[in-house]
Amino acid sequence: MASTFRLRAFVDANVLASPVPRTILYLSRPLADYELVFSPWVEAEAERHQSPGHVPVSVLRQRYDWRFAADPDEPAELEDTDAKDQPVLAAAVEAGAHYVVTANVTDFGEKDLARFAISAVHPGLFLKHHITAETYREVLEVVGASRGREPRDPLSIHEQEISVHLSALFEAHRDLFGPATPDTAHNPPAIEFRGSRCVRCHAVLDDGRASDVVACRSCAGVAR
Repeated sequence: MASTFRLRAFVDANVLASPVPRTILYLSRPLADYELVFSPWVEAEAERHQSPGHVPVSVLRQRYDWRFAADPDEPAELEDTDAKDQPVLAAAVEAGAHYVVTANVTDFGEKDLARFAISAVHPGLFLKHHITAETYREVLEVVGASRGREPRDPLSIHEQEISVHLSALFEAHRDLFGPATPDTAHNPPAIEFRGSRCVRCHAVLDDGRASDVVACRSCAGVAR
């Protein structure tokens, strides 16, 4: 079933520059419930940090018609977000995003996220809540079939790459392809979520919740 695009996620430069998270996010999108967007400033930052020899993000955007959003002429005033990430959050606000999908959740300030009703979410946790096991299996099969290098089979990609870059997604589907052993570099991030919207349904979370609560009452405990 094609996505109904109920949710809008703004992709940070550190995710765009990283081939594994970027590939899984974008390949899953047509079968998921989200749309993805990023801005010219973020694209430039991603390209600045891409490894030599990788296809530039701008080329990928044009090739696959990825959605682009303008950077704001007058950025929102921010209070506690890291200075280098203020253009990211300002553009996400301008784009009407519910989430910033980022590898560095802690760079986004709690006050700023609450003020604009946005959550910062690690891509592994985001994908855990927005793609099904069937979609995940299909995407890894497509990735493997299109490669001329190892790892190429879904189990190996799952163990060697997803476990490292998208640990929450790996854990959610740990034994989907058979008994799995994560790569030795597998080290889940300490903080994967910060903000004011449920990671799953984008409802605004209740005031007074604990800082580690990622889902609203309706979505808490719901298996993907």
